[in-house]
Amino acid sequence: MTDTIVALATPNSESALSVIRVSGELCKSLAKHSCAVPSPTPRHAYFTKYTSSYNEVVDQIVVVFFEQPKSFTGEDTLEITCHGNPIIIKEIISDLIVRGCRMATPGEFSYKAFNNGKIDLTQAEAIAELIGAKNKRAISLASKNLEGKLSEKINLIQATLLEQQSRIEAFIDFPEDGLGEDQTDKIIIKLQSIKSDLENLIGIAKKIDAFNRTLKVSLVGPPNAGKSSLFNKIIGSDRALVDKVEGTTRDYIDQMVNLGSVTIQLHDTAGLRDTTSTVEKKGINKTKELVESTDLVLLVLDSSAPYPSGIESEIINLNEANTILVLNKSDLKKEISLKNSFVQKFEQITTSVKNVESIELLNDKIETFLSEKNDIYKEFNLFVNQRQSKAINQSKSSVEKSIKHLRLNQSIEFAISDLKDSIDFLGEIVGKKDNEDMLDTLFSTFCIGK
Repeated sequence: MTDTIVALATPNSESALSVIRVSGELCKSLAKHSCAVPSPTPRHAYFTKYTSSYNEVVDQIVVVFFEQPKSFTGEDTLEITCHGNPIIIKEIISDLIVRGCRMATPGEFSYKAFNNGKIDLTQAEAIAELIGAKNKRAISLASKNLEGKLSEKINLIQATLLEQQSRIEAFIDFPEDGLGEDQTDKIIIKLQSIKSDLENLIGIAKKIDAFNRTLKVSLVGPPNAGKSSLFNKIIGSDRALVDKVEGTTRDYIDQMVNLGSVTIQLHDTAGLRDTTSTVEKKGINKTKELVESTDLVLLVLDSSAPYPSGIESEIINLNEANTILVLNKSDLKKEISLKNSFVQKFEQITTSVKNVESIELLNDKIETFLSEKNDIYKEFNLFVNQRQSKAINQSKSSVEKSIKHLRLNQSIEFAISDLKDSIDFLGEIVGKKDNEDMLDTLFSTFCIGK
């Protein structure tokens, strides 16, 4: 008899509803004795009461039974929806443990699904990536992996490698036929094509790593240009102090903001100027350090004032490829002149904190800029994470070794060993069930209840 596991599948906080998941052989018995559903019809929702082993009604619930193997885990499963009060949740889970269940470890439901052949490892990881996705594009790519897009690609490459391995083995078994230069060239061409496919997957991993993180956007510029006011408008609250006195912001502050398809970490920074204040100088130095790791710099200038003298020496390290010039305070009379100025090379936008539409246009500009810069959504149809990329790199190295041995002719037998290694490395991506240490480490990063 296998363990029957239980865990809360929704956040443990006050809410309208919460879902408790149970998986294992006790599910039918639990449905009968605790939920008063003696013969549950699979995938049928029952409105009933949860009664404890002490014959006390804990809550009104909705329970659904999923019969093995047609469930997420491949085992009999119960999903109990109760009211989202942490006290009620604790009472039900404690009672289920009294009745013979045990608490699930992180990711154990997904682990069971993997072990029972319901999903492969790429799909299991896609579940975690879907939950932790930082933006809509990341959600879309994780969903494609959940559908099996990466698995299909890996399986196709493995099949091609196995085909080439078989062709070489046939020569070794029947040496009188001779592999021949023509046959060798054909195999090498195939392996080079596989190497190219693997390199493309590695490239996807690098681009996804850049785009799936939270992107940094920094408001930079001289004092009193209105950076803090813009910061407050973009985040939708008065987080940054605003004052007419120069140098109000001595250290940068930041706030996470979701702008449609991208999530950004917006930074309001100390005004750039020549100052004798030791504290302000430290803030300015922090601003310059921040700019080096920023994905998008919003260079804010006050359009109602003359072009700030000395600003060019402060912003010399700004890159036009990731900088937008924001001409702020457009509700006032324009005084700034950009003729012959260093900042003309930057893309420009006009804003005013008194004009809601201009702030919306700025938000759209930020989203569009970052989306286009990191837009792999249309380019790729699958997701490659760091663990998978490492295995692909190892597989590529083995393919390269195999090509080298084939070209040498004298060591064709070694080419087979390398191809087997390459296939095994790819097998780690979809999941080899005998690699317990790797699987334990991977699934331990999942949520409890997933």
